[in-house]
Amino acid sequence: MNKWVSLAGGLLGGYALLKAPLDGTFLNGLNPIVDGIGLIAMLVFSGALIYTSVRDWFQK
Repeated sequence: MNKWVSLAGGLLGGYALLKAPLDGTFLNGLNPIVDGIGLIAMLVFSGALIYTSVRDWFQK
């Protein structure tokens, strides 16, 4: 159960990085990097969540 919560938390964190408002702050120059990290995090954690669920489905 903790594995599912961790993967969902990583997915939510990636979404939060994508939606972080950096305009008007000193981090404005890092906006493309933060968006890239958020996108990669969402792809990795969603893929891991899908893989884990399919693996658990076939093991039962």
